[in-house]
Amino acid sequence: MAQEVVPVIYLSTDEAAKAKQTAQDLKSALDRRSRAFAAWRSFNQSFQAAHPELPDLHFSSDFQVAFAKKNVANSNSFPFEAEATTVELSAEERKKAESLHQDMLQAKRLLDQAQKSWLDYQNQLLFDHLPPNPDGGSVVTLPSGKSITIPNPWGSGVVFTPDFRVAVPR
Repeated sequence: MAQEVVPVIYLSTDEAAKAKQTAQDLKSALDRRSRAFAAWRSFNQSFQAAHPELPDLHFSSDFQVAFAKKNVANSNSFPFEAEATTVELSAEERKKAESLHQDMLQAKRLLDQAQKSWLDYQNQLLFDHLPPNPDGGSVVTLPSGKSITIPNPWGSGVVFTPDFRVAVPR
């Protein structure tokens, strides 16, 4: 049985170094996001355990209070069909929640940037190495603002060898 022939791109030393650095930045951002979300989840779970009266716990945007919504069974209680049970956070809890939440948001922003850089790098690499193909494929916009068409099979992304010297379509 014949093996499928796949197109490849051979990267220069500079391109391989850039790919490796961009991939490492993405991995670092993923790791940071994972740690930040785990720390937030741990805080949330420990706060929830300390306040079992607050099922489905939420925090106010200023972290002054934690609350849980509960439905009132009596339909004649309009406009009070729902109530919220609240617990005020201590200054220490508030400070920790704010810090963990900010860290989580910052980690998400950094991950978004790293993912964009990774995608931009791949698109630029494809633009630099593949001939123009107006007949079909995925249209992308490079950071320079130039729109290009990424031909199939490259439109689904790129996979690199561990040394980042060779790229093949995903």
